[in-house]
Parts: sequence; C-alpha cells; structure tokens
Amino acid sequence: MVHSLLFVPAREKMLGKISGFEADGYVIDLEDSIRREEKGEALANAVHFLEQPGRGDRTLFVRLNKENYMEEAERLGKFAGLGFMLPKFEDGGEYLEGRKIWEEHSVMALIETPKGLVRLPSIAEENWVDGLAFGAEDYTAAVNMGNRFQNLSYQKNRLVTYARAYGKTVYDTPSFQTGDWDAFTAEVDNAVELGFDGKLSIHPKHVGYINAAFSREDLGKLREIVQEYENCGQAVLVFGGRPYERMHIERFRRILRENGGI
Repeated sequence: MVHSLLFVPAREKMLGKISGFEADGYVIDLEDSIRREEKGEALANAVHFLEQPGRGDRTLFVRLNKENYMEEAERLGKFAGLGFMLPKFEDGGEYLEGRKIWEEHSVMALIETPKGLVRLPSIAEENWVDGLAFGAEDYTAAVNMGNRFQNLSYQKNRLVTYARAYGKTVYDTPSFQTGDWDAFTAEVDNAVELGFDGKLSIHPKHVGYINAAFSREDLGKLREIVQEYENCGQAVLVFGGRPYERMHIERFRRILRENGGI
C-alpha cells in the first residue's frame, strides 16, 4: 500500500534526488512549484527523467496544469505505469478531453476548492478516477479560514466517505508544518484516525513518520483476531475484553491485505 506520496518539483536537480528518498511514491510536479515561464522546461525535465532506465516499480504520478493538461498528458501518456494527478478538480465532467489517456493510467483527483468539495459526488462516481486527494492550502485560502487540521474535519470526512463509497484510494493534504514536529505528527495521526489511506508530503523528512503512522497497526494481533473470529462461529467475538463484529473483521482484513500481512 502506498502511504506516502512526496511532491518533487520537475527540476533536473530535484528529480535526480528521488533515488535517495524513501517515500512509497512520488508526484512529479508541473504545477504550483514551477513558475509559469518554466513550465515548458519542467515538462521536458519530466520526460527526460521518465525516459531513463531504472525507474523500476516506483509509484510515480505527475501533477499536471489545468490550463494545458492535454498537451502535458499527450507528452507523458506513453509512459506505462505513470499516474496523473489532476489539480483543482471541480466537476465530474472536467478533464474529459483526456479520457482515452486516463483509461490507460491511474488518475487522482485533487480537491482544492469549495466547488470541488460540494461537487465531490459527481467526481467520486467517475469510474476513470481512481483516487481522491485533498489540497487544504488552496482550499483554506479560498474560503478565508486557517489551515489547521482541527478546522477541517468536515472536509476530510467528506473525502474519506466518498472514497469508501466508490472504492477509491484517498490521501490527506500535505503538511506545511516543516518547523514544528509535534504539530506535524498531530496532523498525520489525525489523518490515520479519519481513515485516509495515506498522506501527501512536500518534505522528505516527513516521509518516515507518515509511513510508520499508517502502518503502526499490530498486524500480528489483527491476524490473530481475524483467525479467532473465523474459528468461533459466532456473530460477535470477544477478544481481550473487547467485542468484534463482522464490520471490524472486514476492516482488519483490508489492513492486513494492504500491508502484506495476509
């Protein structure tokens, strides 16, 4: 399971560092981290990087620019296994010009605006959208609110709910707490509690904690509970003084599958 997705600006120097990072996956960024006058060069850098041998099984997405996504997608669509992150996604009818390309690649819809949030049902039900992600920095700026996870329970719960309803993966917003480790870990722990599959990241030093937090379930204990439930022949298992029903067991099975524990 991919728990951490690290944004890497499509600059030659930064792309060259990917092999030294420890994220589960990477988002090559052509959008916010690249100045308008550098967009063409950034696209060329991304193409050059993807053409190099040794990409292996590394999970890679490219965040496109909404204004000229087709030009970028057509240049990048030849790379098998590459995913696309579509920014400021606001309606299920958007980005349809690239439908033939999307059918050959994994697509993640980045929800960054109030309009995108209220139209989330039409986005999540699109069968060519494989995942959802939250971009809180743009969202909170648009609605004039503070970007603190305590303010965003409604928005994040909505993303997780629709992701689960339509079988999508779902990723929490990147943390901008680069100087306050306690604030950062609180954000990650909150994302785990809310049910996200992982978290986007803008800093390599955040990756280790994200991976650990989303994998900290005691897989041995979960496996034991599942086995006991299957053996007991009852609708409810009491294990360690706690009752477990089928919905709990299904969740534990999913965690075990995602973490290679079953």
